[in-house]
Amino acid sequence: MSTLLRLNFFVKLAGAFAVMLAAWLAPQAWMTAAIAALVVLVLSLLRLPGLRGYLKGAAILVVLVVASWLLNLSLQGMPLPEAALTALRMAARLVATTGAFFFVVETSTPGAIMAAASAARLPPTATLVLSLMFGIVPMLRREFEQIADAQRARGLDIDAAPFHLRLRFALARGVPLLVQAVRMAHAISVSLTVSGYDTRAKRTSWRGVGLLVEDRLPRKPAQP
Repeated sequence: MSTLLRLNFFVKLAGAFAVMLAAWLAPQAWMTAAIAALVVLVLSLLRLPGLRGYLKGAAILVVLVVASWLLNLSLQGMPLPEAALTALRMAARLVATTGAFFFVVETSTPGAIMAAASAARLPPTATLVLSLMFGIVPMLRREFEQIADAQRARGLDIDAAPFHLRLRFALARGVPLLVQAVRMAHAISVSLTVSGYDTRAKRTSWRGVGLLVEDRLPRKPAQP
């Protein structure tokens, strides 16, 4: 697991794109399903921190995608078996895609992303966008868990409610999460301003960046 955390961000990102392309370009439905199953199996073996929440979300995504595609294709006159196969194939594609990028998000810290982007000489704006886009998701997930814990302490346990009630009271978590996201974005912008961040200035990194992102630059041997 420590090696995955130190793996170069762009190597993991390229792997996620490769999995996504393989899932969307697979010629047979069973191939797409196999890729999605393999992605879920790898995530389960790695035991990533937010895996339980991702699996719940993926299950809801599969149900919604299959139901909506079945309804849409049936109304267009497609036979039910063919419509079901198409709907399952689309759901498998989405599971493979979201699972691959979930792996990237959960194994990449903002510091490692910025180090890899700086070493690749990306423009500062692109570096900032990448670090915020992939680094802020775990922070929002922690905020979501804290909101859920606060609600349980007050007697509002949405997770134990039936599915239709969870959908009905989704705003009970969505609104506080949105407020926290806005506050977090404001705090990040203030921190960057105080630190003198300038998108026109190129950054270097104190980390050693190669296939792996090392925590410190290698020390040079002392001169005799």
